[in-house]
Parts: sequence; structure tokens; C-alpha cells
Amino acid sequence: MTQQKKFNFKYLLLLIAVAVIYFTGLHKPIIATVQRGILKTGLLNPDLEQTKNNTDATDSEALVKADLDISFYNEQNELVSLKSLSDKPIFLNFWATWCPPCIAEMPGISNLYQDQKNEVNFVLVSFDTDFQKARDFKAKKGYSFPIYRIANDLPDMYNTGSLPTTICIDAQSNLVLTHMGMADYDTQDFRNYLDGLK
Repeated sequence: MTQQKKFNFKYLLLLIAVAVIYFTGLHKPIIATVQRGILKTGLLNPDLEQTKNNTDATDSEALVKADLDISFYNEQNELVSLKSLSDKPIFLNFWATWCPPCIAEMPGISNLYQDQKNEVNFVLVSFDTDFQKARDFKAKKGYSFPIYRIANDLPDMYNTGSLPTTICIDAQSNLVLTHMGMADYDTQDFRNYLDGLK
């Protein structure tokens, strides 16, 4: 075989391998694993210092009230409104199984849920067209946090057009954090931040 043919054959094999990885869906977990490593650097985490100013504000006009007139269907197909969860802070996360950054942040959210599930309401809303895919994903990964699907249109304050998006609402129903993109929520700083929302 000539040098040129060997060169072309290597690229053909590489192209076939990439095609197999892509068309079998293996690229999503690979990308999510790489992104999970990026999350551990802390570079993409929400700016909690900026949001603390909102929660410490004494001027009521500086605080934005969250729109709690929105409902979601839980895994038992029961309608749950945010208003019914407003006794505790709310961790609202929009995600999908086809979104590698969403998958990347899920292990951290799962750890956070295990620590904070009695003090914070977790509402993880799947944007999958087929909600069963979200259920299957959760079961396969062994996550115990509750997942939901949208029951009606999102209010403008939640409609960021970005997945994942995480929104935090304090116990007084103030919208205190909107973070678009993935982040590592499995940190002591974020746990302290949630403690301050009670």
C-alpha cells in the first residue's frame, strides 16, 4: 500500500468510528463526561455574590416576585403548581435528556437533592417531547429527585430559551437567581446560598 492510500485508509476508519459514535447516540455521554470535568473547575458556576444583594435588600422594590401561577405534571401525572410549593425555597431546573450540558450537571444536582430535599423543593422540568424518555433516564441513572413536565406555557421570567437553566426562588417567593447554562451545584457555597433563602 502506498503512503497516500494508508493515509486515506486511516481517515476513512476515523470517519467510520465518528459516524458510529454519533449515530448510536454514544456522543452524548462522552460530551457530558467532558463537560462534567469542566464543571469541576468552577468556571461556569452562578455568581452567588451578585444574587446575595437581591436577597439582602430591604427595599421591597429591589426584589422581584416570582410568578407562581404555573403548573407541572409530576411522574404520577398529577398537576403540581409552584404556588403549592412556596413554603420552602424552590430549586427549579429546566433540562432534557438530549442536552449534554444538562446531563453533565445532573450528578451534582442529585447530590444536592440528597442533602437538601427536606429544606428545599426541587422541581426538575424535562423538556423532552416524550416524558417517558426522562423517566427512563432517571431510572437508569438511579436518581431519586422528582421530575416534571410542563403543563402550560412558561411565564416570561422563566422562558430563557436556554437549556439547562436553573432558577431559585426564596421562601418569600422572590426570584433570586436565574443561571443559564450548566453549573456545579454540588458545592458548599451553593448549599450555604440555599440556606440563606429559607
